[in-house]
Amino acid sequence: MKAAFRNHLGANGRKTDVSSLLGGLLASDGDPVGLVRDMHARIYSGGIGEDQFDRLLFSPSTADIRTLPSAILDTKEALVPLDLIPASSHDLYQFLRRMMVATARDFEPSQLVGDWFGDRPPVCAFDDHVDRLWQLSAEKPCLYTALVGGRFGSVVRHLQQCKAMNDATRHLRDLLVGQALIWCAHDVQLVVARLTRTPDYGFLLPGNRSLEGSLNDLRDRRGTLDTVLDLFFGSDEWREREIEAVWAGTNMPLTQHTDPIIRRVAKHVGRADRNVDTRLSPTDVTAMMQRIAAQLRADPFLVRTATPRTSNVDAKAYATDWYGLPRLAAMSVAIRRLIQAEHQLPAMIDAVIAGRAPPATTILRPLPTYRRAKLGRLSVARQVELLAFYRGAVLADGNNNSSNPWKAIEASRDFLRKRSRRHSVDHHGPAGDPRRAFYLLDVIPEHRFAIG
Repeated sequence: MKAAFRNHLGANGRKTDVSSLLGGLLASDGDPVGLVRDMHARIYSGGIGEDQFDRLLFSPSTADIRTLPSAILDTKEALVPLDLIPASSHDLYQFLRRMMVATARDFEPSQLVGDWFGDRPPVCAFDDHVDRLWQLSAEKPCLYTALVGGRFGSVVRHLQQCKAMNDATRHLRDLLVGQALIWCAHDVQLVVARLTRTPDYGFLLPGNRSLEGSLNDLRDRRGTLDTVLDLFFGSDEWREREIEAVWAGTNMPLTQHTDPIIRRVAKHVGRADRNVDTRLSPTDVTAMMQRIAAQLRADPFLVRTATPRTSNVDAKAYATDWYGLPRLAAMSVAIRRLIQAEHQLPAMIDAVIAGRAPPATTILRPLPTYRRAKLGRLSVARQVELLAFYRGAVLADGNNNSSNPWKAIEASRDFLRKRSRRHSVDHHGPAGDPRRAFYLLDVIPEHRFAIG
């Protein structure tokens, strides 16, 4: 970001008046697309570099992951930094709990884990899993690190090399299945935590504004820019095609220009930011205005801001814009895939260990399409149970026991029935691509099996 633009944002970033807008445009070299994209990137990541995403997501000092920027919550492929692998039984217990629910809310693991750890009763299964995993840390520390850190490839290779299945290999296989499902629960937690995030426009808008107010302020800024261009070109025809400006000038300081509009603009800019050079020639300004007008005509990212002010818009609408689904339906998609993983992932892992899995670019393929899942009637009760659990433990919308979940459950089923098998490149698609939404809402066990 240019120093002049950074200085302008620091002093005037939340203002919507003409002088502040013009100052920002000049400070950014007349590049509104770059200005908006730069601000979006800063807001999305909170100004945090990608090299810090993994550490913040898994650090014990992050008491509530819902406070993290949206970019970190969308980083599903993040892995635990090796220096954050728990070094005590107590730390391991707390770490695995945070993998499932990291919102500083108390919960019972038995509410979530079901039969992830074999035939042991859920009430004691999680504690037994932690004990066995910690015992492995003393016997085979490399395998312990791989299981806890989400790098399952080396564990699979170790099991493939074992000539016979004995108690030790069976225990290791059970630990692998349990950890794979805990990581799937981590995927779901990220989705639900992301659904609690509302837009925060940083320097662009005050942080205490509602979504409706934020969007309307953005629309006001766009309206102001349109008005300035109308004045500059003498009509609104610039919105349809390139036209000439209505004024002509000579190469002189704009604050002394004969045209009162140009003098007023130059004075506005000078007051908005003393670092902006107001001794630009009329030719420079004309070229800048033509460039801005062309971008506003052509760039879909900015065309979306030219919409009327709205009312009755709350934070729930943000999920619909991001995933193409209402908030509860989006959460229900992730929960359905977690239930599918509970049913199908153990057999998929056994097939990989036995060398019977179909060839693929990764050790484990993504979960099959949902319409082939055949989960049975018990999955419906499990869906309702987990929806209530995540609403209380992560979403915390206060309605987990007072609203009907069936509309969201049916919407998530319809969403998944329209999706084919997910592919590894889906998360690179555009924001409105349903396949990208599917990736963001899905569990991704195959990623952890491809590493290590």
